Amino acid sequence: MNKTTEGLIELQRIDDEIRSVKKERDELTVNLSSLHKIMAQMGVELTDKRGKLAEVTSFHTDKKLELQADNDRIQQAKSKLLAVSRTKEYQAMTKELDNLRKKHGEDEAELTRLQAAIDDYRASVSGAEGRLAEVQAEVEREQSTSAGRIAELDKLIAGVAEKKAVVKVNIPKEYVVKYERVLERRDGVAVVPCVQGRCTGCRMALPPQVWVKVQLGKEIFQCSSCQRFLYYTVQASQASMT
Repeated sequence: MNKTTEGLIELQRIDDEIRSVKKERDELTVNLSSLHKIMAQMGVELTDKRGKLAEVTSFHTDKKLELQADNDRIQQAKSKLLAVSRTKEYQAMTKELDNLRKKHGEDEAELTRLQAAIDDYRASVSGAEGRLAEVQAEVEREQSTSAGRIAELDKLIAGVAEKKAVVKVNIPKEYVVKYERVLERRDGVAVVPCVQGRCTGCRMALPPQVWVKVQLGKEIFQCSSCQRFLYYTVQASQASMT
């Protein structure tokens, strides 16, 4: 096998390693990001629940004051009723007292509904606070375990990238350019073995004369279909048969 093909194979091996490490790092990063998004959304929902609780509590306070005012007006109406001697005035005061009592009853019912709403919102807020605390604890644990690993993976990626730069020096620039182009277009796979006369990248069959030359390994060949660089090894062929 010629040196350029060997170099391209080594580049592919290094890029496979980089891709594997990046996948692990990205999965950790995405997981952390997802947890932060969930926590942020839960925070927004909790703030909304607290706002509604504060609003209902304010209504409840106002209604209690209004109910107290109702009681005062009823007492005043009762006092006036005792002092009334004329039938017409008595009837008018009785009607007013009935209206005050009716309003008092309605306000009491509303106060009861508001108290029930307060209880519901308090329970909802308490539950949301508990769930948020659990997620926050999970995020803290995940950050604690993942931060070091992510830094380690970044360092590893940088180290592997340095090895790639060293390998590139020994490969003609034109092939490095072609390799990088194919790597980008073919999902990170630019160099593949040829097995039983077929490119293992796209399964295209090679012309017999090309297949023979690929096995000899003296020249550099690219698949006419997917443009991946091709090489032949006995090990790859044997592996495909097992």
